[in-house]
Amino acid sequence: MSHLEQESASEAMKRHFASRVSNQARIIFDRWRSLENQALDARMVHELILGVEKLLRHAQRFDTPQYEELAKTLITQLKLLHNNKGKGTHEQLSKLNTHMLKLGQSSLRHGDNNSPDAIPKVRPVVLLLNPELGVKLTEQLEHFSINNILVTSESHFYQVLGQEDIALFIADVDFAQSNHGLELMQALHNTDNALLPKIFVSESGNATLQQRLEASRAGGIRFLARPQVPQIIRAVEKFYNPQPEAPYKVLIVDDSKSQALFTEKALKSAGMETEVIIDPMVMLDTMTAFQPEIIVMDMYMPGCTGTELASVIRQQPEYVRIPIIFLSGEEDIDIQLNAMSHGGDDFLTKPVDPGHLATTVQNRGQRARVLNNLIVKDSLTGLYNHTHILERLYQACQQSCENDEPLSFAMIDIDFFKKINDNYGHPVGDKVISALSLFLKQRLRRSDSIGRYGGEEFAIVMPNTKGHDALHVMNEIRKVFSQLVHSTWETEFTVSFSGGVCEFTGSNSEFIIEHADEALYEAKKQGRNNVQLYVEDD
Repeated sequence: MSHLEQESASEAMKRHFASRVSNQARIIFDRWRSLENQALDARMVHELILGVEKLLRHAQRFDTPQYEELAKTLITQLKLLHNNKGKGTHEQLSKLNTHMLKLGQSSLRHGDNNSPDAIPKVRPVVLLLNPELGVKLTEQLEHFSINNILVTSESHFYQVLGQEDIALFIADVDFAQSNHGLELMQALHNTDNALLPKIFVSESGNATLQQRLEASRAGGIRFLARPQVPQIIRAVEKFYNPQPEAPYKVLIVDDSKSQALFTEKALKSAGMETEVIIDPMVMLDTMTAFQPEIIVMDMYMPGCTGTELASVIRQQPEYVRIPIIFLSGEEDIDIQLNAMSHGGDDFLTKPVDPGHLATTVQNRGQRARVLNNLIVKDSLTGLYNHTHILERLYQACQQSCENDEPLSFAMIDIDFFKKINDNYGHPVGDKVISALSLFLKQRLRRSDSIGRYGGEEFAIVMPNTKGHDALHVMNEIRKVFSQLVHSTWETEFTVSFSGGVCEFTGSNSEFIIEHADEALYEAKKQGRNNVQLYVEDD
């Protein structure tokens, strides 16, 4: 191989790895633009910091100094905001926006122009579906501003591959002909698109185990049999323009300061949020304040053993689902098994490799989140269910008092929903409910909690938000949602909702739901399709 050929190969490899850096830059800028009309809070800023820190690691590893310099600047600016709970001066926010725009400009691809609309283009979802389902899904995705391309043939598929930077694929295993969709996804195995998320569907609902195995081997992350359009949209939502996942919250309980610090360092290095307690007797108070997702606990501590503490934790209904991992020097297998029978989920023996520890905690945390979502989420909408949204409201009231921050609670109800069911049928009514749930998730902050309160009624907990601000936000959502066109095979129609908002005063936690409901009732009395703020009588 000549020197020229070696140089060319080196440059090609450099470009290949540099694309990872620019892709991460585009993800960060996409996220920044999605927050454009929202009030920043500490959680949003923390998510941005995690994204930029990943960019910095990529930039340093793949030798891209322009990104490295930008990432360092952004981390400094974001940490200033984070220390102030997301609040910043106009000058600070202006400087941050300037550097984010530079990041967007630097991530432009060859062929992009320099207009703001091209920084960056939202990547499309590519649909390999048979015409009837494909047209329905395309229409609904466009309602929610989800860019998509409906593939019509194999040649069209390869044309799209060559022209587009794709977000994910949705493929019917029997696209065009038996097993053809599966075969097209398998053909991506050795290409740049091999690692992209793939959602497989089977319209017939008769998928065999072999087809499911082949779909999984081809990189499938979901397999939906006889899917409804809202079900597919919910699956898309997680992977389209993805947001950084919140770090796992881990409580470390160990009377040895050196061991606790070792555990804390191992988990923080893996991106987790930790809280350490040396005295096990403050365990329950700390759990109430910190709300951990996972507990890593020593076996032998002054005042009680780990198994005794685990038994007490399991007696608290709200903590039954939290994984408990024992970390101890105890090597007796019988004692370890006894500890597991008293509420433990795993047992690691000291000394433990930091990587092994972090991986074990991550795996337990990931599984716990999946199971927790099945328990606390509504099956139709993916929002919190009635019980859990009330828990979120209770927790938010406590935090509002502790941090002396505003809090608002909103209730909304779809107008004339019974007529929708009567005129178009319950499946169409379910689609309207799903559409509103997605609409709320798109337009509210990640720090807001949204729940399906019951039937066609929704509840929203809005931390760090005053009543008048919540009223404005809900009215803006109402105006846009009322313009959304819903359709059946025979006709098209629009839907509105009414809402009530109540601000938490610090002493009205027992009545905040009732007062929001009164405001909702007032909105209905005033003709529906409006939102009212509860005001105390003089």
